[in-house]
Amino acid sequence: MRRTIISDTSCLILLDNIGELSILNKLFGNITTTSEVAGEFGRLLPPWIEIKEPINKNYQSIIEASLDKG
Repeated sequence: MRRTIISDTSCLILLDNIGELSILNKLFGNITTTSEVAGEFGRLLPPWIEIKEPINKNYQSIIEASLDKG
C-alpha cells in the first residue's frame, strides 16, 4: 500500500528557512502538494515533491471554508 504525504506551505517554508527541506524526503520519500502551495512557496521545488491537483473538489471546498489554499 502506497502512503501519501501531503505538505502545506508553512512546512515547506519553515524547513527551507533553516536549510532542512530535505528532511521531508528523508522521513517520507516523495511528498505531494498542490500548485497553490507550490506558488505560495515561491521557489523551485525539488524533484521529490510532486504537484497534484485535488480530485475531490467538494471536499476541497469544505476544507477551504476553514483553511486557506496554502
